[in-house]
Amino acid sequence: MTTASDRELLQAWREHGEEPAFAALVRRHLDVVHAVALRGCGGDAPLAQDVTQRVFVDLARKAGALAARESIAGWLYLAARNAVAMAVRSEQRRRVREHTAQTMQQLDSEPAPDWEPLRPILDEALHQLKEAEREAVLLRFYHRQDLRTVGEALGISDEAARKRVDRGLDKLRDFLSARGLSTSATALAAALSGQAATVAPAGLAATVTGAAVTAAAAASSLTAIPLVHLMATTKLKLTAIGTLLAATVATPLLIQQHRLAQLREENRRLAGQNEELTVLQIENQRLSNRVAQAATASRLPDDQFRELLRLRGEVGALRTQNRDLLA
Repeated sequence: MTTASDRELLQAWREHGEEPAFAALVRRHLDVVHAVALRGCGGDAPLAQDVTQRVFVDLARKAGALAARESIAGWLYLAARNAVAMAVRSEQRRRVREHTAQTMQQLDSEPAPDWEPLRPILDEALHQLKEAEREAVLLRFYHRQDLRTVGEALGISDEAARKRVDRGLDKLRDFLSARGLSTSATALAAALSGQAATVAPAGLAATVTGAAVTAAAAASSLTAIPLVHLMATTKLKLTAIGTLLAATVATPLLIQQHRLAQLREENRRLAGQNEELTVLQIENQRLSNRVAQAATASRLPDDQFRELLRLRGEVGALRTQNRDLLA
């Protein structure tokens, strides 16, 4: 067995179920797989042994897919790396669960601080946190989510979520301590969990939803009227809101109708001016023809000459009036 290749040993195991052949594979590659597992697990010997066992269990199950390989050293290396990653994640989740259980036991046994002096400055204290820490604290205590859910919401691991929440609590404690309110992290967590988010009145969700949907629909066509602010400051009832919406919708229609009437009147006035202009153009052409005929005559009687001068004056006036109308 010691001289057989990996491929030959895998075929003997896959085709005939020869345990000595598989044992030979294990002895050949065990040291390397265990070394990779031990390094990846940070020197945790029991965890490294579990990882090593998992790798060779996978090898026994997948022998058929690997039987054509002359060497399985590379496959075992990658399999060990993947198994280490899975084991580390699983260990982190286990530690988070243990930490959470320990924290909850402390919360049950340790009395919460007096809420009355804490209430006025709690929001100010939360405001002092960094945005990432404040988000984690709000999800953990205000929304009462476990650390796994907090991590998923923030796109981080369970362990990172726990550290972020702990940092937020420590900063809150420092802020409160500077104002004469000393408390432990667990007691502060108990106070936040029990008092931070009070239950809203029944039916408020439906009222708020209806008001918000109505306001959004109105805002899409009436950007000039801050309807949401108006509702919040005057506390209008639903009937008053309906009246307001009807008025705000009707007002633009009235303005539009008035403007349309103005445009129709302007159109009629321009049409009349156009007819007058046409008449003046015809008269201008007639007078121009008479002037041209007069210019071709060699001599004119006095009365005709005076008539010619008068017509020339009328032509000039008509041209000026024509230019004014066109402008």
